[in-house]
Amino acid sequence: MKTLTKYLILLIFLALIAGNIFVFVYSLNLSDDINHFEKGIEKLHQENLNLENKIYEVDSLQYAASIAAQLDFIKKAEPSYLENLKYAKNQ
Repeated sequence: MKTLTKYLILLIFLALIAGNIFVFVYSLNLSDDINHFEKGIEKLHQENLNLENKIYEVDSLQYAASIAAQLDFIKKAEPSYLENLKYAKNQ
């Protein structure tokens, strides 16, 4: 009976040690996966910041003014006022 108890306790300790080793190795793999995903998230965050800056540049009035200058647009339109009624009376 004593030897059976000793072997049973030894077997339980070996099972616990094997379980501990398994959990340790599994946690190392999870840590590597977490680091991999964090690097991916950091890359996406940096790309997002770059795209936001490009959007702000395109949305700015300076960009619109430079594109308008490239396309030979005039700065201000000259409105025609209807103070003379010749347009309305067809004179």
